[in-house]
This record gives sequence, C-alpha cells and structure tokens, in this order.
Amino acid sequence: MTYLLLVSIGPVQDFIATARRSRDLWFGSWLLSELSKSAAKAIADQPGSELIFPNPAALAELEPNTDLNVANKIVAVIQQPLTPGKEADYIQQALWSRLRDIRRKAYQYVNGSYEKEIAYKQVDDLPEFFWVTAPFNEGLDHYSDARTRAEALLAARKNTRDFKRVEWGANKPKSSLDGRRESVIPEKAYAERNAPAKERQKAVQALFTDYGARTAERLSGVDLMKRHGHRGPQSAFPSTSHIASLPLSDQLRRETGPDHWPLTWASYLEKIPPNVLKQEKIADRNEPHPILGRVDGSLLFESRLAEYFAEDETGLTTAKEALHGFLTAVGGEKTLTPMPYYALLLADGDGMGQLIDAQEAKADHQHLSATLNRFANQVAQIVEQHHRGALVYAGGDDVLAFLPLHTALDCAVELATTFNELMEAADFKDKTREQVTATLSAGVAISHHLSPLSDALDLARQAEKTAKGMKGKNALAVAVDMRSGAPRMVKGRWGDLDKRLKQFIQFHRSDALPDGAAYELREASLRLGGDDAIRQNPALQAIIKKEAARIFGRKRAQRGAVQVADKIREDLEAFVADPALPVAQLADELIISHLLAQAKDQAGLPHLQEGDAA
Repeated sequence: MTYLLLVSIGPVQDFIATARRSRDLWFGSWLLSELSKSAAKAIADQPGSELIFPNPAALAELEPNTDLNVANKIVAVIQQPLTPGKEADYIQQALWSRLRDIRRKAYQYVNGSYEKEIAYKQVDDLPEFFWVTAPFNEGLDHYSDARTRAEALLAARKNTRDFKRVEWGANKPKSSLDGRRESVIPEKAYAERNAPAKERQKAVQALFTDYGARTAERLSGVDLMKRHGHRGPQSAFPSTSHIASLPLSDQLRRETGPDHWPLTWASYLEKIPPNVLKQEKIADRNEPHPILGRVDGSLLFESRLAEYFAEDETGLTTAKEALHGFLTAVGGEKTLTPMPYYALLLADGDGMGQLIDAQEAKADHQHLSATLNRFANQVAQIVEQHHRGALVYAGGDDVLAFLPLHTALDCAVELATTFNELMEAADFKDKTREQVTATLSAGVAISHHLSPLSDALDLARQAEKTAKGMKGKNALAVAVDMRSGAPRMVKGRWGDLDKRLKQFIQFHRSDALPDGAAYELREASLRLGGDDAIRQNPALQAIIKKEAARIFGRKRAQRGAVQVADKIREDLEAFVADPALPVAQLADELIISHLLAQAKDQAGLPHLQEGDAA
C-alpha cells in the first residue's frame, strides 16, 4: 500500500512580513522557499517516492540556489508511512541542514562581534515542521478522498501546538524587526547620546559596516541572517528608493548625454562614505547603468543622505551640494528630482482551492502543479526583464514584486494575461468532465519610498483582498498612499479598470485634462449626496453629467498623442453617466492615473506605445 504525505513548513506570514527593508522581505521569502525545496528534495530522493506538489520539470530544480520557488506545503506519494523520530527525521534533518548552511554563509559577512550562542539558538528555533500521512491504494481509493483525509489530519496536527521552553531568552533589547527575539548585537556597538559628534558618526558607520544595521536598530540572530544571507550575485536586492528612482534612471539610460554627466556623478560618489557605497549596491542582473553604474538609486534622493552621515553636518552638506549639482547637470533648465513613489504588487490565483478539489486523480493534480510551475518560471522574466521590477517571490499562483510606477500597470496586466492563458490551455476538468479554470487577481499598492515597508505590505494585501472580493474575481485593485489623507482605492475587472487607467494616462500625458478636474468631480459628487444618492435619482444623474461637462470642458487638448478634446470630453462624460462606475471611483482613477502618467513622462516613454493605447 502507498501513502499520501502532506508536509507543511513555517513560519510564513509573520516571518516574511517582519521586514524593514526590501531585502529583508526578499530574503525571508527566499529562505522559506529554500527550506521547502530541501524538504521536497529529501522526499523525492527516497525510493518509490513521487512528488505531486511541487512537480518540477526535473529534480535538479530542487537543488539549492536554483530559480525554482517552492511553497511551504508539499504533497507526495510514498511507499511506507512515516513514523516520528525515524523516517520523518530525514526530511526534517534535510531542512535543518539547509538552514544551518545558509546561516553559516550569512554569518561570515558579519564583521562585528555578536552573541553567537543566542543567535544560533534563535535560528534553530525558527522552523515549524508538520507532517501527516494517509493510506492511499491507487487501485481502489480515489486520490481526492485520500487528500481530503490528509488535509483534515494536517489541520488537526497544526492545531495541536507544541510549547517548548525558549532557550535563548535574555534581559536584552528586543529585535527592531519582530519585537520578540532579543538583539544579539552588543550595546557598546551603538553610539552614546552624549558622545561627541565625530564619535557618534564613527559608531554609526561601524554599526552599518559591521552589522548592516542603521542607527539604534537592534537585530536578532534571525535578522542578521536576513541582512547578510547570500545567494550569489542576486543577494544585493534593490531598496524601495531604488525602485522609486527607476523612471528617472531609465530616462538617463535613454539619454546618456554629454561626457561630463558621468564625471559629475563620480564626483558626487566621492562625497559618500566608502562603507555606504559598499553596502548600497544592486544585483548583477543586467548591464551596469551607463551613468549610475551599479549603485542603488537611494543615493539619488537627498532625503536619504541624512541617515548615512548622522552627526556629520559638514559631510552631509557637501554631499547634498554634489547631488544637487548632478541633478542640475542632467536636468538642463530645471533640476531633475526622482519621483518618491514605487509599487508593490501582490497577486494570487482565484478559485485554486476548488480547482485542486476538482482534480480527482493523482496525475491531474500533478498536471495542475506542473502548470503552476510553468507560470512561476515565467514570472521573473515578466517582472524583471520586461518591466524593470524586482521579484520577491513567485511560487505557484502567488506573486510578490516591487515595481517602478511607469511599468507597474503593464506588468500586472501581463501577469494576469499569462496566468489566465496557461490555465485555460491546460484544460482542467471537474467531476462532471466540464472544463474548469482559475484566474489571477492582483493588488497594487503605491507607496512613498520612505514609508514603513510594513504599511506598504498591509496596503498591498488590502488591495489584493479587494480585488478577490469582487464578484467573479479575475480583478485588479490599485491603492495609493500619498502620505496625506486616507489611501485611495480603485477596483475593477481585468479589461475594464486597466483599460480605463491606460486611457486616462494618455489624457494626462497629452495635457487634455484641466488641473484639479478629478478633485472637483469628487467634490461635486459629495455635494449631491454621494454615489448612492446619484445612482438612485435620475435628476442628480443629469446634474452630475452637466457638471462633469463643465469641469472637463475648461481645457482643450492638443492634437497628436490622443484624439481631439471634444472626443476626450465625450468619453469622460460617458464614464460619469455609467451607473456601474461610481463617480468617486472615477475621480480616484483620474488621480491615480495622473501619478502613473507622471512616472511615464519622467521615464521618457513615448506617448503612445504598445500596451498604452486605450
């Protein structure tokens, strides 16, 4: 008799989300994937074992440091039941072996002294490992029935908590990332408040160089592993500031300019402390920027410089002047300033639970798993090569990525299109042999590069939840936090919201909309009692339509990139008259599209390019 094996590895959300930097987030996701991959490989290496999820094209993809991302849940068929302390040990030992290898390599890059014993115990205490087996006779039992039994057992096992005494607790400051584990960095490494400015500056730079920590930032052993863990050239993950700077960076890439631009940039970098330049590098994914090289785009923001110089006012002033000189040199008549916003995309398959339940045979589940692997294998190329983003995670139907504003919408559309086409082509059947499929919904959060990363993650999750909450799902939601007032959220099905946003982007880029039109439209809606009141009263509908015509008719567009002003006004009035589109959402769509249009302008993109046309 064979058995169905389910393995769950954690922690997931709490561990990944405890991140102050984009690199913390990326490494937490990558680490969990590597642990799951090691467990999957240990299972696959056993005689007679057969992986169902994941289902890689080749077992070599389960080797360490491959591009394959493996989710925290593994499904396999094995030839004998596991027993605690015996057969199950080879899976858990493989997981721990991989974890300790990652920790060992990471700690090699920690230059300062730290509480090694506590750090090692904190890392060893990190993994959660749950497993169950259920009998499965392929000749007599339905695979779906065995999986249902195994899922129930796994849920019961995870609800049976094991409480162990914490062996690494101490009366020391807590981690700045998770607030639970104790810091392993000695307190003497931090600058004293009353110390002279030069001593404080020296301590701040040493803290950054030795531990990768900012001023007063406490790090646990797990945090140190996140900050210093290496995966070859991909270890230098870009910051949120770098992602925000990419529209300006792309403009400079297209317009390399005169010879003095690189010289002015090099002169500016001479004013930056060497330890900062060593740390603020981006990965060797592409050719170096013709002007900026491989320096993280955070150095294009004056607001970031203060954290590099601490009490060194003279050095800070000199660096600001040099940066201003560079931005003025490349800006010509006006000083260029990078846009301070970036996008965080979170996407997830719709109806995946029902689709998995519909796969009655083991081979059908493997087919589904292989299809999801094909999608995940394309995500990195879509995000990083097509749209200049930085991929955090792509496992099965889950995607998390940082994107610059000028490509974020196009990237979301391409991901959804690719996923939906792959799922439809796979031709999955349910119990009645009718075709069933799944779609992809996405949430895009636009945040300020200096806002806490935790806030951006929360906003992205809200946007994703909003998209998946729409009737029929298969939707997009975009949220913007402008750091003043409440965040704005718009939602709609694919083919509706994304097309409107692209159309509005072209209107903005062609200067076809009056300044403040969106805010006036929102205010007019509120004066009439709001969207619900307008929707229920034909008289109010006529009034808001006339008011929209007045607002949108104040400025006439230039011919060229979009159609003439009269046609633009007619299109906008039609949107206002559409009962399915609340006026307040239309106003927010115009506001959000204006931000996206500014990013495309800064990147120097042509007004009408493939994928932008309405």
